[in-house]
Amino acid sequence: MTTAELKKPVEIDEDCQFMADLVSIDNGNRNYNLGIWHLIVCIRDLKLFCKGIKPNRHWKFTPVKKYFGMTGNKETMLAKLELLKETLDGGNND
Repeated sequence: MTTAELKKPVEIDEDCQFMADLVSIDNGNRNYNLGIWHLIVCIRDLKLFCKGIKPNRHWKFTPVKKYFGMTGNKETMLAKLELLKETLDGGNND
């Protein structure tokens, strides 16, 4: 499923950990954003999981859904997270 095939908008639980982590942390000369980092890593992990590969032996799918406050199977979650990344990037998917 691609982002264009999503029938309804992405719904995120307002109290999820992702929303709390979506704040930049200034550490000297670098800005870190833990929420964006987790988003990128989870997209990578879900791409592997959709192909039948677990990213590591302790990886579970349910904590990803809880962290982002979303529901769905692995394909719809991947499409939702990619759409969320596109939205946060402002349309630039580089």
